[in-house]
Amino acid sequence: MLTLLQLIPIILTLLVFSRLIGDNALFRIVQYLFVGVSLGLAFVVVYHQVLKPNAFQIAATLNNPAATALRITPFVLGLLLVPRVVGRQTWSWLANIPLGLLFGVGAALALGGALTGTLLPQILDTVRPTGADPVQLGGMILLALGVVATLSYFYFTAPRDTPLGRVVSGSAWIGRWLLMIAFGFFFAGSLLTYITALNQRAEFIISWFQRLL
Repeated sequence: MLTLLQLIPIILTLLVFSRLIGDNALFRIVQYLFVGVSLGLAFVVVYHQVLKPNAFQIAATLNNPAATALRITPFVLGLLLVPRVVGRQTWSWLANIPLGLLFGVGAALALGGALTGTLLPQILDTVRPTGADPVQLGGMILLALGVVATLSYFYFTAPRDTPLGRVVSGSAWIGRWLLMIAFGFFFAGSLLTYITALNQRAEFIISWFQRLL
């Protein structure tokens, strides 16, 4: 016999599958339950791993004003978000300070990550020495041409009625197809992930029903 703890994931999975017949109250119950549990777990993790340890560290550094100010700054920035949450328009501008800092640091990290993790390795990969292997040489040439063709797709200022413009237009056409192929691979990878998750949940339900029978 299946216990209650064993029935709960099966019932929740079947309720999620009910979304296949359209939006309904059963699916929304599972959706709200998932959001609520996720927020509850996030709050517990933040409390035990961020708030509580930092509170003890602040109490331990009260004799050092510089260290205390450094520790208490994140809490002050977090408190500045409260007027925006409660809807007090008189003080809501205070939330712009931590939000501006957050977005600025986030944009800088995203830009730095894109440069050091994507753009620079791609540039270095197109100019590295090839050696004597003809297959490697051909691959490097195709890679360099593909990069140029893809970048030319975003070059919109070249006049199309000039010889150079027609070359850029043809290269941009190739670059568009390269982008479509790349996006197709990304979409296929995402779809494969979803199908794998669906297969795991279906296999989970079928295995429990086989044990029940």
